[in-house]
Amino acid sequence: MFLTRLLSAPINHHHRCVVSMSSLSNLNRVSSSSSSPSSPLSKFESNPSSIHNRVMMLIKLSNLDAAAEQARLAVLARSGEARVTAKTCVAIVDAMCSDRRYSDAYDLFHYFAANSDSDLVPNVCCDSIINALCDEGKLDEAIELYKRSVSSSAQSALAQGLVDAGRIDEAIDLFYCVSRSFLYDIFIRGFLDMGNVERANHLFDELKLNGDSDAVVKVIATFMEHWFKQGMDEKAMECYMSSKEEFSKMRVIAGNTLLKVLLRHGKKPEAWSLFKQMREQSKFPRLEEYRDARKFDSETCNIMVNECFKLGQISEATEIFHKVIGTISDPQLCYRNMITRFCKQGMLSEAERYFAEMCSKKYLVPDVPTYRTMRDAYVKEARVSDALKIMNGTLDACLTYIAKKTLVV
Repeated sequence: MFLTRLLSAPINHHHRCVVSMSSLSNLNRVSSSSSSPSSPLSKFESNPSSIHNRVMMLIKLSNLDAAAEQARLAVLARSGEARVTAKTCVAIVDAMCSDRRYSDAYDLFHYFAANSDSDLVPNVCCDSIINALCDEGKLDEAIELYKRSVSSSAQSALAQGLVDAGRIDEAIDLFYCVSRSFLYDIFIRGFLDMGNVERANHLFDELKLNGDSDAVVKVIATFMEHWFKQGMDEKAMECYMSSKEEFSKMRVIAGNTLLKVLLRHGKKPEAWSLFKQMREQSKFPRLEEYRDARKFDSETCNIMVNECFKLGQISEATEIFHKVIGTISDPQLCYRNMITRFCKQGMLSEAERYFAEMCSKKYLVPDVPTYRTMRDAYVKEARVSDALKIMNGTLDACLTYIAKKTLVV
């Protein structure tokens, strides 16, 4: 069985070489010197919060091997901060999976499960591992791990994997007793791809009884996509028009899904109308606690900005940006997108202006992808000194991040 094999496998040479002897000796020194105060170095080495901050910095710098070395120290550090240790472990496992380094992710999962004194650590890592197994087509192993864990957010990946493998009835049976409004879209898309519109409609009728407007809107988008692909644009737009009463109750993710479908299939007037409606209905701008109630976010802005750039309508893109940038809670993503678009268009001076504006905001800090975008643009233009300056800025940003976090410890 997958979980048994994963947890019982011996720690291989990779584990031994990744955790440096100096790091382990520091931890041993901390644990063996309980009678006297730890030195600042050993305390820093063994503090779970300090380890977490170092891991996050290294992930931001894309140095996953060094991040994995530090993360392994987390489960060997002093106990009592299981939640912090769990956050560290899941961060590096997520990063490895995002980089499609699945073998390394499995090794880390095994190591954390074998060495942690808390069940919380392997449990929070299960979602990423299940996602990875599904991506590799190892569905039976994913099901086994899902049944043995308390994983919930991996349900979508597992359901999608089973549907893609033609095992849709098995997927429905597996999640029959789960509150599964968010899974209906996966199952309905599966039946539509099989040409079984009758069963798709049956599930849709069942979903509408649940009163989940977001799930209903996502399924509407799925039906629209299906009919568009069949060349039946009128039927697709009938779906859209007949369900407009749901739009006032939907939240931002569902609205963004509709926007993408409309734009992808050339329904630009309807997309712009929906975009304006979403802006007008946005009730709680910039308030994080009302995230679930929002009708408009940075992705909404970026969807329409990207459409304008695609059509060469640069002034319209900048107009949208400036209208919404002060009303959303995550403006950093909009700045990054604008800078990226300008760089791709060869408009480096405009990208520089937006980058400088972003740096001038007290509440905004350019992230590593933004720095990389500017660096690559400078390299393309053979502006080596500017590229080096940006690379130094990347490191400074990460060191500032870790310094601020460390002061809190």
